[in-house]
Amino acid sequence: MSEPTATEADRTGHAVSVRLAAVFLPASLPRRGRIALWDPDTGVWPEDGPPAPPGTGTADPDDAPRRTDLTVVRPHGRSVRRRTVPALTLPLQQA
Repeated sequence: MSEPTATEADRTGHAVSVRLAAVFLPASLPRRGRIALWDPDTGVWPEDGPPAPPGTGTADPDDAPRRTDLTVVRPHGRSVRRRTVPALTLPLQQA
């Protein structure tokens, strides 16, 4: 059986994994916070995806999706370990 994906071929032509993890990244103003999405299974984003949401060519760079490195804590045996994974961050308005 193949990996489950949510296909939005009509709008983007790309498939996006439905198993992405999300975390809220707070800011000094709550409305400036961002949502970070990352893949907990592979920890890798494909180089060509996911596509930027429509209407992201705004003048304010804080309103654009950004790729970043995110430090997460994952189970490892009977303890946990920190790991840096690639993530896509979105402003709250687009998440």
